[in-house]
Amino acid sequence: MEIAGESTIRPMQVFKRAGVFVALACGVWSPAIGFGESVSAGARGQEEITVTVRIESRRFIPHVVNLRVGQQVRFILKNEDVELHAFVPANLLVRTNVQVSGDGAPQFGKEGFHRVLIPSEGQVELVFASKEAGSFPFFCDLPGHRMNGTIVVDDL
Repeated sequence: MEIAGESTIRPMQVFKRAGVFVALACGVWSPAIGFGESVSAGARGQEEITVTVRIESRRFIPHVVNLRVGQQVRFILKNEDVELHAFVPANLLVRTNVQVSGDGAPQFGKEGFHRVLIPSEGQVELVFASKEAGSFPFFCDLPGHRMNGTIVVDDL
């Protein structure tokens, strides 16, 4: 509606404009996300990454993996050996939500994910987001051989 050549702004338009301004100022809205959804500070602007670690000749390849705090990771373990192996991430996934799929046998304890056994020619996928920065060793704890590596988690 116009009065004497001036346009008027309806109350709902003011509310919508104010809401967009507040959302932008607080960093909780973007065209990709919209209203009413939250994204953790560590994951904002980061897409899920996929990391593949092969187990071959009683070695983890690569033996060093770099991640970022809060970033969603699809961690794939492929056992290319003829023997059973385990993946034990020391302290990395304590009290962390971990989704496990594949043909491995995950084991959980009172603090959450503990380890996963991976059969010969088997594959396991772990989906998680690291909660804290640091250097976290991982290893196979089955007797008869020694395999290890490190996951380095950096702050943004």
